Amino acid sequence: MAFFINKIDAKGRIFVPAKVRDKFGKCLFVAPNIEKQYLTVYSEAHYQKLCEEFNALPKTDPKVRKAIRKILGKTQECETDGQGRISVTSDLWDLIGAQPNTEICIYQIGDMMEICTKSFYDAENEREKEDDDDEIDLAGFNLTAL
Repeated sequence: MAFFINKIDAKGRIFVPAKVRDKFGKCLFVAPNIEKQYLTVYSEAHYQKLCEEFNALPKTDPKVRKAIRKILGKTQECETDGQGRISVTSDLWDLIGAQPNTEICIYQIGDMMEICTKSFYDAENEREKEDDDDEIDLAGFNLTAL
């Protein structure tokens, strides 16, 4: 996992670090995250896998249709430019309360990234400091690498 702090430029672009571009490739997909304060950036291969998984779900289920509209329907394909930036629409930035000159945090997790505003990240860190419960509850999850 890698962590970066970046700033949205006046045109809604962010710089993607070289080591991330090397791993993800030139074509990235920016989508709303299931958690409202985040955007997710997928590599092309990961995004195709996500689409296949959504396509396998029953379209007769209203929850599935809603998820497809909210996630896949708002996903934006982004090509990195010659300077390593991607241009993200204001509609997606609005979902996390970001605009030009907003500082953002980027978490790289395997072949995807999550983006939130720096102000949200700082507030979450403060809440964690105030939380008495130091334990992380992963009961029911099969994580053999821990």
